[in-house]
Amino acid sequence: MSHLSHTILHPTPSSIRALQALTILLLTTTAGATASLSVFLVPRLMESPTRLMVEQFLRAASTSRRVLSVPLVLPGLLHAYLAYLVPGKTRLYAVAAALTLSTLPWARFAMAPLDRKLEERIVTLDAEPKTAHQLVDSWATRNLYKPAVNLAAGIIGLYAAMW
Repeated sequence: MSHLSHTILHPTPSSIRALQALTILLLTTTAGATASLSVFLVPRLMESPTRLMVEQFLRAASTSRRVLSVPLVLPGLLHAYLAYLVPGKTRLYAVAAALTLSTLPWARFAMAPLDRKLEERIVTLDAEPKTAHQLVDSWATRNLYKPAVNLAAGIIGLYAAMW
């Protein structure tokens, strides 16, 4: 067995602590970042004229997907790895991993359809303002799932690491 594979399969206690700290940091940071989209950004965008609101929203959503994709998924994978490494905490880490990774199907099946509808709205010049505002508001509400489960997974990971 090579040294690298031995290190990956049997990390030192300090390596495990570093993984635990990284998952907690990423989950709590991304929870705050994704919540800020719904809590701070969307209400300000709703004050804009419809076309500008949709354009800015789509740009902000695209940027957040690009920047936050890896930090949103990586903790789930790391928690799954921690479930393997720390036998006494397997269930806690498995639940944290499942919660974190549940954002992937949520994004695909709950969020992506709204993104597509908003992209269609920008193409049609006769977009009804009320409908566009409803779509952005729906997106903001559905988006709150991600920070809620990330925060919950972060708390579970913190509990598993501390006790």
